[in-house]
Amino acid sequence: MLSDWLEGWPRGICSTNVRGARLVAILVWDMYNQRHADGSRRFDPDYDARSADRELAQIVDDALGTERGREVVRRPVCDRPAPGLLAAAEGADLLVVGARGLGGFRGLLLGSVSQQCLHHASGPVAVVHGERTGDSGTCGRVVVGIDASDAADAALRWAVADAAARRSVLEVVHAWEVPVNYGPVVGTFPYDVAAIESAAHRLVDEVVADATASAPDVVVERAVVAGGAASSLLDAAKDADLLVVGRRGLGGFRRLLLGSVADHVARHADTTVVVVPADWAIR
Repeated sequence: MLSDWLEGWPRGICSTNVRGARLVAILVWDMYNQRHADGSRRFDPDYDARSADRELAQIVDDALGTERGREVVRRPVCDRPAPGLLAAAEGADLLVVGARGLGGFRGLLLGSVSQQCLHHASGPVAVVHGERTGDSGTCGRVVVGIDASDAADAALRWAVADAAARRSVLEVVHAWEVPVNYGPVVGTFPYDVAAIESAAHRLVDEVVADATASAPDVVVERAVVAGGAASSLLDAAKDADLLVVGRRGLGGFRRLLLGSVADHVARHADTTVVVVPADWAIR
């Protein structure tokens, strides 16, 4: 339900007030996909835009309380769920969605609407997993995954700006692996593991120095680990308030817009995940 997403917003991503942002609650509906504050799926032949706005107001008040609910801009949208959210989020600094869909399959950890938003949104998307505790002024720890890609650079810059605004500790994680030969094996491949790890440390130092040049007060912790990128990020973010990754697809299929690492962590993280597209510029 939308109320779950609103409840996850202040707990999973802290308060928008830190950045002076405006929170807009979107309820997407149509005549055969009506949204009711009590979560029921009943059909109301008289349901219209005013009905949707009334239900949305109740959802916001139930999730945040009447006083805080007054600070939220309501926007009922008559459309299909994913296209309606994507259109409403054009030009927004962040689109927040819930992790679970409305389907009945427990194995679907990421709902189809959330997945479409992750793949196609023009800006950053936050996927809220469960509930996080904490005050509304700061987040304790933000984890961001990096490599040498443009998407990772965009994610790091977003995470630096977020950590600076919330006075959070920023943990930068880079995972490296020994190259794998998939062709015929002829002889041995004496990789210099120490040299690979040393290069990984230099990469982290360089990109962090560049990204934090305008935010010298941000406390940055570095983690260079041997292992797969997705599993390393999930391990690092177990007790974090936020996990930030870049969005890109490296495969040959045009429909694979998200990238396997971002897709995996968005599905399986225990905390809120923010996915930042490669061409995103901090505003």
